Amino acid sequence: MKKVSPSVARRKLINALPNFLPFIITFAHVFLSPYTKVEESFTLHAVHDVLTYGWDRSRLSHWDHITFPGAVPRSFLPPLIIGTIAYPLACVGVALGWTRTKIDVQIIVRLILASIFSHSFNHLAKTLRARYGPSVRTCFTILSLTSFHIPYYAGRTLPNFMALPGVLLSISLILRSVSRSAPETVTAKRLRTSIILLTALATVARLELALFLIPVAFSLVLTGRASLSRVVGWGMLGGFGSLAISSPIDYTLWIPTIPHPSLPTFTSTWQVLWPEVSALHYNLLQGQSANWGVMPWHYYFTNSLPKILMASLPLEGAKIYEGVGEVVKVFGAGVVGLIGTMSLVGHKEWRFIIYAIPILQIIASFGAAGLWNLPFPKLKPLVRLGLVGLIALNVLATGGLTFISMNNYPGGEVWKVLEKLPTGKQDTIKVHFPSYPLQTGSTLFTFLHQQPNINSTSHIGSFELSPFPKEKQPQWIYSKSEDEAYSTSEGLWNNEVDYLVTEDWDSYLDRWEIVDEIQGLDGVGRKGRFGLEVKWGRKLVVLGKRDGR
Repeated sequence: MKKVSPSVARRKLINALPNFLPFIITFAHVFLSPYTKVEESFTLHAVHDVLTYGWDRSRLSHWDHITFPGAVPRSFLPPLIIGTIAYPLACVGVALGWTRTKIDVQIIVRLILASIFSHSFNHLAKTLRARYGPSVRTCFTILSLTSFHIPYYAGRTLPNFMALPGVLLSISLILRSVSRSAPETVTAKRLRTSIILLTALATVARLELALFLIPVAFSLVLTGRASLSRVVGWGMLGGFGSLAISSPIDYTLWIPTIPHPSLPTFTSTWQVLWPEVSALHYNLLQGQSANWGVMPWHYYFTNSLPKILMASLPLEGAKIYEGVGEVVKVFGAGVVGLIGTMSLVGHKEWRFIIYAIPILQIIASFGAAGLWNLPFPKLKPLVRLGLVGLIALNVLATGGLTFISMNNYPGGEVWKVLEKLPTGKQDTIKVHFPSYPLQTGSTLFTFLHQQPNINSTSHIGSFELSPFPKEKQPQWIYSKSEDEAYSTSEGLWNNEVDYLVTEDWDSYLDRWEIVDEIQGLDGVGRKGRFGLEVKWGRKLVVLGKRDGR
């Protein structure tokens, strides 16, 4: 057996480090901030139900979306895929004793998403190295992974970030296809895969992705890299093909919810056959998105892009590296189409334009690589020092934002307080969760004492495999009811609620008493001339019934 010298092994490890960095950083964000917000709950709870009930249609009435469907329907295909991947991993974790609570299973689900993102990120980074050199790949990796938003959200079950790994892979394939050295058959295959993938993601996951896809597709046609008939054919295959898979699933899972008070405008069968079109109709044509706020037209340019790009923003103008023109020629119209069109919509969120960020990061990477390799010996040290300073600011800002964010999930911390409750001799207690704790981290995965009969348990011989560890005893009743009776002190008492988790504790102190509380971040303010002060405060309390009332 041939021995490998320490220097060769060390060099191989150093060369492999960039491949591990996306995994290390996105995993770190998951472990540092394991809880989720309400926007992630549909996908996360659908994955929970897949793991809990499997494919047994007789138990469909127990799925969370039947009672809490949300404002608009979303496709079940992405969470079904994630749940299917998570099932064997969760079973192995339980069997080996690594997975001790349902919260650990939630972390597994999020790590799967982070892994898919990291793999796609590496694919794109390797493409940049092959096409434009190692400096561009290094700058792209550093600028992207030291920023906050994308690495932090890469493991979160938002539909936008379910789609983002496919966008990264498609961008990578398109960049490989525009290489003049690639054979025509290989080029056509890569373009076909990317267009089909982007169309499928726009159809099933997030329809606004089409605002990026369509201009990019036409750019490929106008630059002679693909014919119009081919691009249209690939798009139809991706769109109708994905609908052929997702529509039967969505119809089966959504139709039992119609009609529902949370979905008052969804009354027809066709509205659940293609959820993304239904969401578009609801948000844009009916103008319901304005309920979540209306921002000025320039919001993305003056607010979102500076926050997302951070240190990359000043490098966007430093286009002194070959390859910029090629990237802009293929993807520039897609970036303008997405951000420009979404700027016309009243309600704006930074995640709606996230598909354009990889292109802007690539352009910034060209600028950074060009400056790092500046052919002026006297200026080079100063320029490099400036670039290092930018990255240091990126890391510092990301560290601060991560600290703030990881302490901004009071609902996720509730389970720790509940575990200390003096339940006495009660076989079962009932805990009620109003809206706020559910919006800030309390999920089905944090309900440790509630585990229905699991239909997804499997056996290998006499060995039982389950995606969840055994539930904690005694079993509790977790209430998320939105019934008006649960909004008053008297109503909660009459519905035999034992404990209430709320941010509005003053309204219930007539018949309830504070048992425990959850502290959380209350803001960051200035202290003195240059200092900062982190403010903490009571975010939630657990109320229990007063004795003798």
